[in-house]
Amino acid sequence: MIIFIILPIFSWSVVAANLNVANLNGLKAQFQTAIKSFSDIASLHYTLAGIKELGVQLPDSYCDNINKLVDKLNVESIYHATEASKTLVNCKLPVEDYRATLTAVLQSEDSKTAELYFAVRSSVILGITVDESKIEKRLNLLAKTDDSVVSQGYALLTGAQLSQTIAKSYADTINDLVQQADEIDGSILQYEGGIGATALIFNAFYEVAEKAGVPVKIDSKQLIKFATYFSSKRHVATLRSAYYLTKIFKHLSDNKNQVPVVVSRISPSAISPQNPSVLVSVTNILGQPVGEMSVVAESAKRKEDGVVVISKQKLISKASDFSVYELPFYDTKIPRGFYTIHLTLTARNEGKLIGLTDNMIDVKVTSEGTIENVELTVSDRDNTAQAKTYKLSYPNGQTDKLELDYHQKLTIKFQIKDKQSDEFVRVQQAFLRFTNKKSNKEIIYLAEPSDGANSQYKVEVDLITNANDFRHQSDTYELVLILGDSLLQTAYEWKLNNNVQLTFHEESLADKNHQKLYLPRPEIIHQFREDEKRPHNVVSLVFSALTALPLLVLLILWLKIGFNLSGLPLGLSPLGFHISHAAVFALMFFYWKCLNMFQTMRYLALVCIPLFLFGHRVLATLAARRAKKV
Repeated sequence: MIIFIILPIFSWSVVAANLNVANLNGLKAQFQTAIKSFSDIASLHYTLAGIKELGVQLPDSYCDNINKLVDKLNVESIYHATEASKTLVNCKLPVEDYRATLTAVLQSEDSKTAELYFAVRSSVILGITVDESKIEKRLNLLAKTDDSVVSQGYALLTGAQLSQTIAKSYADTINDLVQQADEIDGSILQYEGGIGATALIFNAFYEVAEKAGVPVKIDSKQLIKFATYFSSKRHVATLRSAYYLTKIFKHLSDNKNQVPVVVSRISPSAISPQNPSVLVSVTNILGQPVGEMSVVAESAKRKEDGVVVISKQKLISKASDFSVYELPFYDTKIPRGFYTIHLTLTARNEGKLIGLTDNMIDVKVTSEGTIENVELTVSDRDNTAQAKTYKLSYPNGQTDKLELDYHQKLTIKFQIKDKQSDEFVRVQQAFLRFTNKKSNKEIIYLAEPSDGANSQYKVEVDLITNANDFRHQSDTYELVLILGDSLLQTAYEWKLNNNVQLTFHEESLADKNHQKLYLPRPEIIHQFREDEKRPHNVVSLVFSALTALPLLVLLILWLKIGFNLSGLPLGLSPLGFHISHAAVFALMFFYWKCLNMFQTMRYLALVCIPLFLFGHRVLATLAARRAKKV
């Protein structure tokens, strides 16, 4: 059995409401892996462009790969090829090879918004002139038929390739598109389609605004929520998302735009005499310094009861570039527990920095604990003999052999004291472990605390009641007390006795093979129920003959008495009636031989129509004949 001990945690992330520094190393590694093996032009484009955004210039030898992978008849392929060539220093593509395809897409009435963007962007890179008025009209028509957010994003990107006047008209629609984002948990904004769609649309905001020469019209709170969403993406699945994410991080760190400030703790979360301070970094989303700040801890509240232990305390700058600040936190008066620090920042040069308030940092104050009042008691189950009690002191255990048989039980009591406050406390995990010294099998028991302020822990093992836990295996065991808590500076694994002899009354049972739980099970083969035994064929033939016997008797009586056909009316109706009647009997025969119930009912419904009509006519004729006789 494996026991997990809660040890002090040395690396917590900030709470979800805070921004994180972008995982640029992860993005760079993703691009470097992709550049070693790419199979399509899109992957090559996003890899080359993504690496260049991170400041790495790749050689022009990749131009040959671009020419090999591009499909000259596919506008999206041409777009990726032109964008990829733009990342290289000297890579010119043959314009005339692509002109026909691009012109066809630009003039087609069936082109979608994305295809229109691919064609316009490729034409701009290749130096092909486009009719901007026609493009704008086409975009307006497409907006009426496809109003999805991705289509609107491509429209913004297309507008960014046209004149400044057209780009400005599209930049004015940014706020409308922002309002269509989905808000999650009140802290992040994203679009339907996940990171791929959100990154494309958000990047379009900046591209069209830059072409229009206007700031991006996004409320600072909304921008923080978008930035929180992007910074939470430590890994992305596609190169496309990785590329757009890289561009977004650069946009969010550009001083021309609003720059979200990232406040994060860089010191261990556990506060103790050995680690008395909290170190906080203040940077942009790329991890770069944002200038001198005045950082104030507005409050530090204990999560358990809301007690404020720090108020209006200014942090000390610890770096020449003003990227790291220190908050002395440890004090013997501050009790152990989990705390949330509320930080407020004030920039010397306000500029366009946002996210300076409502920054939360989580820390915990840990303490050193001691194990006290430890008693190990061996007593009879029926209390007939006097119990033997041994007092132990950490870290020393018993050296003498301890023997117990099936008439006895073992009881251990102890308390845990916080050295700092001198109070008895509870811990999150307290176990007593028996380990068979031959088989290394572990038997774990939970120590339960008592009610009240003293919180005395107790665990009792009865060798009759708990014999099945040991599989009745009389042997020598090791006895260990295990304690752990996230607010304790150290966890405890105290060996109480290394030589505990347990003797059980019944014969020992073999240990369960837990590995069998993970072995494949025998295949379950479905068995259909066997057919019930039927009587011999002679029996069925006899009963069939008995069923037909009344018909035979009828024929015999007809032969003896004779047929009376004088009352039978002549005409079409009597003939049709008897034919229909005979058809019903024939249908019964076929039902017995080959038809199923549904087929028989369908045919019977058809036969009953003439049978009813002819029968009604025959009965009317007979009734009229009787009326004349009377």
